Amino acid sequence: MGFLLNKNVGYSRNFDFEEASLSLGEDLYLFDFHGALRLTRTGQGVYAQGRLHGSFEQECVRCLTTFPQELDAKLDELFIYPPDKASDPQLAISETAILDLTPLLREIFLLDIPLQPICRENCLGLCPECGENLNENYHRHEELDIDPRLAVLKNLLSKS
Repeated sequence: MGFLLNKNVGYSRNFDFEEASLSLGEDLYLFDFHGALRLTRTGQGVYAQGRLHGSFEQECVRCLTTFPQELDAKLDELFIYPPDKASDPQLAISETAILDLTPLLREIFLLDIPLQPICRENCLGLCPECGENLNENYHRHEELDIDPRLAVLKNLLSKS
C-alpha cells in the first residue's frame, strides 16, 4: 500500500483477487473467493471501491443438508492516512502503510449471511413423520386409522 500513498492524488490501480480459500476469522472460512477492487489515492488516504465474492459452507434450515452459500461484499470506503485522523480504526491505514481489509470484509460478509438459509427455493425439507429428506426421497405415509371419537374433527378439516 505504501507505493500508492506516495503517488499523486487521483492515481488509481485495479487489483483482482482469486483465492481457492480465505479465512476471515475462526468462524468464517470462504472458498472460491474472487473479485476486484479499485484503489484511488485521495488527499485523505485511499478510496477503495469494488465487489468481492465467496462461498461459505452453510446448513439448510429446512432439510439440514450443507450447501455452498454465496456471499457478496460491496466495498465503497475511504481509508484514512495517517491513522490518527481516522474516526474508525477499521478505516485507517497503519503507519506501516498496510491496509488490512480482514476486519471490514469479515463484517460485510457476516452481514450477508441469511438468517434462515435454504439450499434452494423449492426445498421440501424433512418428512414430519420419519425425518427423511424429502428432496432425496419424496414419499407419503399411509393415513393412520383415526380414533372414532375424533372422526368428527377430521370431518371439520375436510370441509374447509
